[in-house]
Amino acid sequence: MKAIKLASVFAVTAVAAAISTATFAAEPVFSGNAGVEYVSQNDSTSELSGTREFEVEVSVDSGIVYAELEFATTGEDDAVQVDMEKLYVKQGAVKFGRFDGTVATGSFFGMDEYYGGVDLETGAGNDTDNTGVRYMVTPELTIALEATNAAGTEDGEIGFAASYVMDFGGFKAGISGGAVGDANAVNVGVQTVAGPATVSLNYGTGAKGVTGDTDVELMTASVAFAASEALTLTLEYTSDLEAEKSATYFVGEYAAGDLVYYVKNYAGDAADLDSAEQTKVGVKASF
Repeated sequence: MKAIKLASVFAVTAVAAAISTATFAAEPVFSGNAGVEYVSQNDSTSELSGTREFEVEVSVDSGIVYAELEFATTGEDDAVQVDMEKLYVKQGAVKFGRFDGTVATGSFFGMDEYYGGVDLETGAGNDTDNTGVRYMVTPELTIALEATNAAGTEDGEIGFAASYVMDFGGFKAGISGGAVGDANAVNVGVQTVAGPATVSLNYGTGAKGVTGDTDVELMTASVAFAASEALTLTLEYTSDLEAEKSATYFVGEYAAGDLVYYVKNYAGDAADLDSAEQTKVGVKASF
C-alpha cells in the first residue's frame, strides 16, 4: 500500500491557500526572549551561557492561514534550531494542517515541563502531534482526525481524537483522548484557583507502539503561587507510574522593570527528564 503522507498534503494545501489569498501581506508578529543563565548539572559540568533556552518566534495570521516559526538557541556557539511549529488553514470552526500538539491531550492543565499528557504515538517520535483536521463543535468540545507519518515499511495511520473541557466557575475539568492504529490514550485533568494559588492535577493512561504493546500511565500535579505582582513560584511533581519513576521541577521568577530573574531546579529520575538533574539561575528580557 502506498504510504500515507498527510502532512505533505496539508502543508501544500496551506501554502496554496496562502498564495491564492495574498496571505503574505499579513503583518508578522515577533516575540521571544534573550538573556544569560548559569547552569549547574549535578555530578557533571557547570557553565555560564547566553545561548541556552532563548528564542525568537515569528507568527503570521491572515485570517485564513496561520503560521508559526521558531528560531531557538541550542547551547552551542552560533547554532540555531529552526522549526515550523504550526502551519494550518482556518475555515470557520474547521482547521487543518500542521499543529504542534494533539487534541488527545486537550484536557491537560498547568505546568508541563516533563509531560503534557499521554499522546498518540505508534513509534519512537512518530505521533499525531503535527497533522490533523480539527472541528470545534462547541467552545468546550473539539473533535479531530489525526495522522502519523509513514515510517520504514509502515504506512501512515489515521486516527481520531477528542477533547471536552468545561469551566464550572470555581474550577475547570476535562477529559480527552483518542486512538490511532493500536495506540490509544485517555487523559483527565482538573484545575482550580484558590486566592493567589492555581492548583492543577492530571492523569493519563494508554498504550503506544506499532502494536500498542507499551503501556503508559502518567500523573502530574502542579501549583503556581503568585506571592506578589513581581514574584511567582511554581512547583511541578510528575510520576511515571508504569516505570515507577518520578521528578520535581521548581521555578521561581521575579520581575523587576524590563527584566525577569529566575531560578529553576530539576530533580528526580523520570524518563523524560531533560539531560541531568540540574539547577539554572538566570536573567532574561522578553519582547
